[in-house]
Amino acid sequence: MHNYTQILILLGIAGLTIPLLHRMKISPVLGFLLCGILMGPHGLTSWLDTQAIPSIADSEMITEFSELGIIFLMFMIGLKLSLNELWQMRRHILGLGSCQIVLTGTAVFVIAYYFGNALEMSILLGACFALSSTAVVMQLLDEKDTLNKPVGKLSFSILLMQDLAVVPILVLLTAYTTKTDQSLFFVTGSALALATVTVAGIYLIGMRLLRPLLRHINPSKRKEWLTSFALFVMIGAASLTEKAGLSSALGAFLAGLLLAETEHKNDIQSVIAPIKNLLMGVFFLSVGMMIDGKMLMDNALWIFASVAGIGLLKAGILFALCLLFKVEKKTAAETSILLGQSGEFVFVIVTIALGYGIIPAADAQFFMIVTSMSLLVTPVVAAASPAISRRVAKFLS
Repeated sequence: MHNYTQILILLGIAGLTIPLLHRMKISPVLGFLLCGILMGPHGLTSWLDTQAIPSIADSEMITEFSELGIIFLMFMIGLKLSLNELWQMRRHILGLGSCQIVLTGTAVFVIAYYFGNALEMSILLGACFALSSTAVVMQLLDEKDTLNKPVGKLSFSILLMQDLAVVPILVLLTAYTTKTDQSLFFVTGSALALATVTVAGIYLIGMRLLRPLLRHINPSKRKEWLTSFALFVMIGAASLTEKAGLSSALGAFLAGLLLAETEHKNDIQSVIAPIKNLLMGVFFLSVGMMIDGKMLMDNALWIFASVAGIGLLKAGILFALCLLFKVEKKTAAETSILLGQSGEFVFVIVTIALGYGIIPAADAQFFMIVTSMSLLVTPVVAAASPAISRRVAKFLS
């Protein structure tokens, strides 16, 4: 019965509260984040010291659903692209995306080390804070229907490269947390080779098998067959990439990209989109649940300074790189503002580092709150980004 209560709260938020907030011109992303703050373990029940108010206490269930949300999001993004479009974006994916990760990661590393963090943790912080939030940014772009516009394509190119960068970052973390006689170079090379073989295998097998399988199933007769088949391909590809050391979201994206080449693309979008929207709401809810109001108030100055500092640093570096890569000024400014937040990958790295004693518990909670607050303000900043980018472009012209 306890789980039914949690599910009832989730459905009430998604079906009643979010539509009401949307009518008040509040973004669904921001709405879910605010609901997570209020209904989470650090929310109303903690502030009022009462159990009479319903709250979401099953964080494990929420985490599982939120991870599925990111997988569904990337799958839907893949469905909206084509292999030809992806090839056309290769310069921004490999060139601009790589430069952004290296330069931003180096800058954050220097700052983290200056403030007294250990060398290993400073490197990891630089690596994970260099990444932005694929979930938040792509959801906001999808809501505004700008995924196929210049700012959407440029943002996606950089975010895709960031997803690929997860592999060497996790290898680096493994090297810090395990004892091995093998060199870091060998471990990294092996992981990258396995990742490459996995991606190539998914692509080649998918290109040869998907169309014949769909013809055999003939899903045009029954929509539930098509839904089951799409979910099987998506979860299967996500599982394969996760086992190869890549993010599961990348596998889901590949699955979407492959299914986008079939004649059932639009039908798949129509049956998967409502599930994706609900699960993405759960993801944003989980982020809001992580914000501890007491710690936020106790360290308000440092937390807000960190959120603003990271945002300005990342936006500034990316904007300069965009201009270097001959991106139009307005698009460069808007993209840089959109990608200025900390990414959800910080939660993964900090949690693992905490488990191995690389980072103190207080510091781990601080970085998680900084990341959560960064994600919380992103919808507000994104709403202002077009106006800000126009002024920047006019100033520089």
